[in-house]
Amino acid sequence: MDLFDGQYFKLNKIFLTICGLWPYQSKLRRRITFAMLASSTLLFIFTLVAGILSQSKFDFVNTEETFIFIFYCSAGLLKCTILYNQQNKIKKLYERIATDWKQLTDTSERDILRSFLLEGRKLNFIIMISCSSAFIIYSCVDLLPRILKEKSEYHRPHSFPYYFRPMVINEKLYDLQVAVHITVIVFYAGFAYMSAIATYISSVKHVCALYEIARYRLQNAVSYDKSNNSLLELVEDTSIVPKLVKVIDMHAQALRGIQIIEKVFSADFFVLEASSLTALATDVYELKYCRANVRTFIRAKLLTPIVIIYLFFVNCSGEQVIQACNDMRITAYYIDWYRTSSRARVFVLMIMRRTLNPKYLTAGTIVMIISIENFAAIITTAWSIGTILLTT
Repeated sequence: MDLFDGQYFKLNKIFLTICGLWPYQSKLRRRITFAMLASSTLLFIFTLVAGILSQSKFDFVNTEETFIFIFYCSAGLLKCTILYNQQNKIKKLYERIATDWKQLTDTSERDILRSFLLEGRKLNFIIMISCSSAFIIYSCVDLLPRILKEKSEYHRPHSFPYYFRPMVINEKLYDLQVAVHITVIVFYAGFAYMSAIATYISSVKHVCALYEIARYRLQNAVSYDKSNNSLLELVEDTSIVPKLVKVIDMHAQALRGIQIIEKVFSADFFVLEASSLTALATDVYELKYCRANVRTFIRAKLLTPIVIIYLFFVNCSGEQVIQACNDMRITAYYIDWYRTSSRARVFVLMIMRRTLNPKYLTAGTIVMIISIENFAAIITTAWSIGTILLTT
């Protein structure tokens, strides 16, 4: 547990605890926290849906933006629910990380793991700051002017977001109530998104670190006097075979880590890919209706960079898993395996054979490989769908 209270996983622990997903919490506390998040989100979704249904005058832009808000909250709740049902697997994932950390005794190998975990923490901070900045801009553009400037009784219920009038406590505090309610739910849903990606990125960085440690061991497995270039002088089996066995063992740990990540996040990846494609395509389509109003345009376009940044880091992490496996194979090929005996070469060949087909993460049960290529495909597909809708 000391590892998770330190600098590498403290942010993960905070996000997961707020959403009731931290596996080391008591079962009662997890249930209460998750119930608060789910009930608050469902109440807000009901308020928006009822607000749309109660409108006597239809406005396309406000209705669409309200539906996007509902979609954002629903996807966040769904992601949180998926992870809540994966409690045992999440705990197994963190236990695997703690076990791998304890088993490393070499200083250089620990430094490799530290550098990868620090990089993962930096990426989590970048995502958190980017998303928080977007909401701050939205608050300054839309929420604060509504609070500071009184609107007519007619205009309030006919502006974004559509809010169910019977839910309003005091008509004079209408805008304040809407702003507070939006802020609470946005942060709740934001924590759900952040808890998922923080755990995912840290786990992927941990696996990539294991691959890098395996490469480090492999590069140092064949040691000899480089001033002697004779190919006839082979390295003794007694020194190299045990080192190659440790390489294979570390590589096996990395593969087990990938399998656990796949089990935890596979369904979550599918929800992310589908929701991102829908959100981006809708955002492109909305350009047709909000160009005339600068405030509406800024508000609507704030969603786009958040989705793209989130989707990019998810797919970029998947690409790093593929690259780490490829780097392992290339390292095995370029070491001086020809200086080893036939027995040692069998172990090198085994390593090359295990890395011949790189491991990758997929979305759901379908073969949608999480990679930069997949990220580009989603962006281009969303743009194509959006432009097709614009022509209708």
